[in-house]
Amino acid sequence: MNLIEVAKGLFTNELVNKASTSFGESESGITKALGALVPTVLSSVINKSSTAEGANAVAQMANEQYKTGIMDNIGSLLSGGGSGISGLLSGLFGNKTDLIGNLISNFAGVKSSTSSSLLSLVAPALLSLIGKHAAGNNLNAGSLASFLGSQKNAVEAALPAGFSLSSIFGSGASHAAAEVGSAAKAFHNEPVESKSGMGWLLPILLLAAIGAASLYISSKGCKKTPVAATEHADSTMHADTASTTGVVAPVVNAVAGTVDSLGNFIYNLGNMVNFDLPGGVKLEVGENSTEAKLIRFLQSSDAVDTAKGNWFDFTNVRFKTGSSDITEESMAQLKNFISIAKAFPNAKFKIGGYTDNTGDEAKNVTLSKNRAAAVLAKIKQMGAAASSLTGSDGYGSLFPVADNATAEGRAQNRRVSVNVKAK
Repeated sequence: MNLIEVAKGLFTNELVNKASTSFGESESGITKALGALVPTVLSSVINKSSTAEGANAVAQMANEQYKTGIMDNIGSLLSGGGSGISGLLSGLFGNKTDLIGNLISNFAGVKSSTSSSLLSLVAPALLSLIGKHAAGNNLNAGSLASFLGSQKNAVEAALPAGFSLSSIFGSGASHAAAEVGSAAKAFHNEPVESKSGMGWLLPILLLAAIGAASLYISSKGCKKTPVAATEHADSTMHADTASTTGVVAPVVNAVAGTVDSLGNFIYNLGNMVNFDLPGGVKLEVGENSTEAKLIRFLQSSDAVDTAKGNWFDFTNVRFKTGSSDITEESMAQLKNFISIAKAFPNAKFKIGGYTDNTGDEAKNVTLSKNRAAAVLAKIKQMGAAASSLTGSDGYGSLFPVADNATAEGRAQNRRVSVNVKAK
């Protein structure tokens, strides 16, 4: 995962336009300010996580912001939609919050009030992104600090020309990030110096490391049970995906199918089965189709996982190569989905978009967002109730369901999915 590239993808042209209108600034000024703010905030996070105490604080802040669900509606932060932003900024920057605001204001040529407002948008959004990555990879404070340390060079390289953080972090920008991993060293049985009375943390970290290692070894020695293709890394945890490198390992995928000449994955949907939905609607679909698995889940007593989500990959929704234009053959499955949504009026759904890991990640994130938004718009146009849809988002290559090293795996990873938020 290239954190800086994924982070940039959060701040879309649409968001820039809204910020420009909201703050009375030019779009170029907003873009320039965001271009400096993103690496600045990430540098501060890396800096703070360079001690055991700071790493714990970052992990807690990131987890709290992720749980707010703010990534689903970053635009709400334009109107002060975040929770506890003042305390969050103080926790990250201490007494340097105003200094950062002034630096951004002078650099981008925007009002100081605008730079402050943008800082209050960027900080919780990026912490939420980090929290999501930590949750998806089961990272604790130490391994999260190690991951952040691995991103240091890319973050520093993203600082725009003419913008310096030396007045905030001293010479060499985020110089303190060189110490990143001091908390994580315990996971490699290296000594950690006691700072600010934190020496008591070392034995705890060592015990946690031993436990994690034991879990890892035992999991590698056991035969893995394949995970259904309709669940992906956003909702399924594996002990051996909690990597301190930040790389998201694919979920073991046992789905059957082939790749066609256009690079689409054609699923083996199995035998046809009939479903009688509430309201008298009848559907005949493949037993391995999205519709079948979605209906079974909605009819079951299984609780909705509000933390990780219940994701179901669309098996027959595709797009024209390199675009967000939905193909005509996709309409049958979208029509079936609308029938299901109407049959279960209490259910709430979110659409997610994903790509493989080829090409530029920032462009992948944008493409995945556009495709998810296109599906959301289409099903609304086709008659789905707006009240049953909570929105859409795109995650680029973050959560693969198959191995990107193969053509079949990449084809499966290029997909859109539906998340059941309530039933």
